[in-house]
Amino acid sequence: MSPSPEDLDDYDARMAAAMAAESPVAPSRKRKRSDLPPSSDGFDQSSDNDREDEDDDQLLPVIIPSAGASSGSSDGNILVLARHCATHKRLKPSQTTELEAFAADSVAARQVKLYAISLSIEAKLDSIVAATPEFSVSPSLDKNIRQLAYGVMISIKISSYKGSIATAHLLNILKKQRLGLPNGIEFIASDWARVKSRAEYQLTQCRATFKKWLKASMPSKASSAEHTDIFALGQRFVKDTQTVLTVELCARIAVMRQRYILFPGDDFWDELDKRLVWMRKQANHDAAKIARGFKLALAEDREKHGNSADYHLPDDAVVDKWQLSVDDSILADSATV
Repeated sequence: MSPSPEDLDDYDARMAAAMAAESPVAPSRKRKRSDLPPSSDGFDQSSDNDREDEDDDQLLPVIIPSAGASSGSSDGNILVLARHCATHKRLKPSQTTELEAFAADSVAARQVKLYAISLSIEAKLDSIVAATPEFSVSPSLDKNIRQLAYGVMISIKISSYKGSIATAHLLNILKKQRLGLPNGIEFIASDWARVKSRAEYQLTQCRATFKKWLKASMPSKASSAEHTDIFALGQRFVKDTQTVLTVELCARIAVMRQRYILFPGDDFWDELDKRLVWMRKQANHDAAKIARGFKLALAEDREKHGNSADYHLPDDAVVDKWQLSVDDSILADSATV
């Protein structure tokens, strides 16, 4: 049975009172980050071939004709230099012949030939670009986007589950971690639009799945004692992810379930986001007071759904490195808003 308006007012009053209370809150657990992977490998990325070319350039003879050298002597020196270049650059015989002919040409003839070569290269580059297949999100990249979508949606740091905020968090993490994302693709508008479209799709699918689980946790003909308890429901939320269930996440899910009872329709996620805004305003954006509000929601969920004696909440659970990186990225994004 849906709660009456008086029950809703009473619930809001209890949560507001819980967040306004000045009872001490246990400090958050500090986590070591020394085992996080370094941001770069620190190794020299230059190849042996690059060093070999540098050595070759140092071996090339420098031929400076004397002030009184004849034209014939100067031409001979140029040809000698051309042959040395051909040898050190490992040119084919046909290329060596072309280089010698180029060296014997006049300055004007060389300029014409160089310009002709540049035009030829430009034409070849155009043909390569034209032949490049249109970008599409690969199955592996799409799988990584889906995994990130779940990571964002179960983060206890997210301030809004629907709209552009969640999408922006996901895309920013993708830019940082890459995860199969081609280099520089975020600067190509048409290609980046395809990546953004998949991010929005995976977040939408994730929201639909979460809502389905919330509904299934409270069968219409079942008593409250037969409902899925918050621990079992939380385990379902993290089952296909790389993270672990924590008390903080259980509290988030408890707020989701409380909102779903009141707004089971299409406006559920909008109403949930409004609730988060309300909690932040009531607590004057004080993190400790907001945590007390979530704690109250969790306590009342345990009383109303399932049997709290059948399970123990994971009080000692610590957020794993992967989820911690997602949470940190969301916090960093929020700090720049």
